[in-house]
Amino acid sequence: MDIFTLSQRLHTLRDQLGRAEVHGPSVELSMWTGGHSAIRLEVSYRETEEFGSKHHDFVRKLTKDEVDGLYSGDDWLDQAIQDAQAWISDIPSLEEREHQQFTAALGRLIDQGRDLGIEVDFLNPLTQMMERLATNALEDKRNH
Repeated sequence: MDIFTLSQRLHTLRDQLGRAEVHGPSVELSMWTGGHSAIRLEVSYRETEEFGSKHHDFVRKLTKDEVDGLYSGDDWLDQAIQDAQAWISDIPSLEEREHQQFTAALGRLIDQGRDLGIEVDFLNPLTQMMERLATNALEDKRNH
C-alpha cells in the first residue's frame, strides 16, 4: 500500500470517528525501530470534553519479530483498518452515551447520599428513577 492510499484510509477512519460525535477523536499510526512494538495503529476518543475523562481505545500492534516474519504488511494493515472501522461502528450513539453518563451520575449521587446519611425517603425516588432509566434503555435496545 503506498503512502497516499494509507493516508486516505487513515483520514477515512478519522472522518468515521468524527461522525460518531465523540470527544477528542484521534487516529494514529506509529512505526519505529529499536523497541518491542514496531507498528501500532491506535484509534481513540474521550467520553466527555474534559481531558481527564475516560478514554476508549482501539489498538492493533505488531512486534519487531512479527514484522520480520511478514511477507507483506498490507494484509495486516488492511485487517487492522477494517477492525478499527468495525470498532467505530459499534460506538454507542451520542444519545446512548449521554443516557449512560446521566445514569452513572445519578448512581454516584445516590451513593453519596447514602454515605452522607440522607434519609431513605429522599433517596428512594432517585433509586426508582435510576431503575426506570435502566429498564427503558434495555427495552429501547430490544426494539431496534
